[in-house]
Amino acid sequence: MRILTNIADGLRNVVANLGTARDKTAHTQYVDTMYDPQDLLTTYAVSWVARAGVDLPAEDAVRKWRSWRAGAEQISKIEAVEEQLGLQSKLQECLISARLLGGAAIYINTAAPDKSLPLGENEQLKSIVVMTRNTLRAEPAVKDIDSEYYGMPEFYTLNSGENGERVTIHASRFVILHGAHTVKDPAYSTNDSAWGDSVIKAARDALNQRNSTMANIASLIFEAKVDVFKFKGFADMLASNQDDAIISRAHLQAAMKGINGAVVIDGEDEYDQKTASFGSLPEVIAKFQEEVSGAFRIPVTRLFGRSAAGLSGQGDGDERVYYDRVAHEQATCIGPAMRKLDRLIVRQALGSNPLEVYYEWRPLRQSTELERADIFGKVASGARAIAGSTTGEIIPLDALSDSLVNELTELGVLPGLEKSIEEYGTLSEQNSFTEGEL
Repeated sequence: MRILTNIADGLRNVVANLGTARDKTAHTQYVDTMYDPQDLLTTYAVSWVARAGVDLPAEDAVRKWRSWRAGAEQISKIEAVEEQLGLQSKLQECLISARLLGGAAIYINTAAPDKSLPLGENEQLKSIVVMTRNTLRAEPAVKDIDSEYYGMPEFYTLNSGENGERVTIHASRFVILHGAHTVKDPAYSTNDSAWGDSVIKAARDALNQRNSTMANIASLIFEAKVDVFKFKGFADMLASNQDDAIISRAHLQAAMKGINGAVVIDGEDEYDQKTASFGSLPEVIAKFQEEVSGAFRIPVTRLFGRSAAGLSGQGDGDERVYYDRVAHEQATCIGPAMRKLDRLIVRQALGSNPLEVYYEWRPLRQSTELERADIFGKVASGARAIAGSTTGEIIPLDALSDSLVNELTELGVLPGLEKSIEEYGTLSEQNSFTEGEL
């Protein structure tokens, strides 16, 4: 007779109770705690660490903004539309709301009367409005594999219109931004699953531990030095209800000590002083700060403004990794979400959408004056090398000059260059003028 036995994978040691029911770690499990939006708003309002953890990546994502690759006049027109819409500040507001609440959106307001229809490329852009997931209700996710909205809602409902009615809006009319990433499965989708999670959710335990530790340390400071008086017959005085005499004596001792700094006591009394040691607290605080930084995925140098630990003590490596992550979010999340809005902006500014017009996110790391001077020298030397000893040997000199002017303007190494070019003309314009004179 064959006996079948269930075998579970994993390490087990019956003698040491590892992997058995008596192993304490075997009973550890994760519980999904649902947070009310008001709890998140309160945490954001009262905890500066929580606020910084939510705000900093959003601020860094838009801080250096974008660099359009186009002609100088085209760039000016596009940037004028962006400034008119307040795009940079509203995108930052939307990112902060998305990170805090798990999702937010920028509504693309156009002159189209029916908002339930997909956004058209020729619609006139009027304004943009930031909305949170508390304002918008996501319809169930699309389960048709042939739909471009598979796994996502195709429609959102605005909870209240001008007259209190519900307004159905097509998803293409929104720039949808999510908070912390969640795995989405259309088979188990709900209205809430269309959004992400709050970044505070995963960091809540680390936040509570850090804040509780700091509160306990603050309380400990008040008891850093405690005077201890030993009165003869103290227990007998308590037993005979001489509380007033005890309190009066203690007040008198404190007053005498406060007058001349000396302690005057009876010859049979004793006096001692207990002091708390704070020698190891900086290391304890640092560990909790690192835990919070890891939970928010922000370097401790950025989140808490303290110097980096380690051999170099500069934190350059942590900063580069963090900025690379922000750049990744710009390229994979923010940029694709804004694609339709950007096309409307370019069309409204230029009248069309030229394929050669595009933008790049500016580098987040601040360059020093020495680094900018080095970049300027290399760009200028490279342009001279490309030009060759004979004009137009590799690239026409006029084209190279125009491209170099755009690059130096974006680098900001020659203040006022663009204005001077407008005043004196480009190289091609000057050549045309000279040939006309001849």
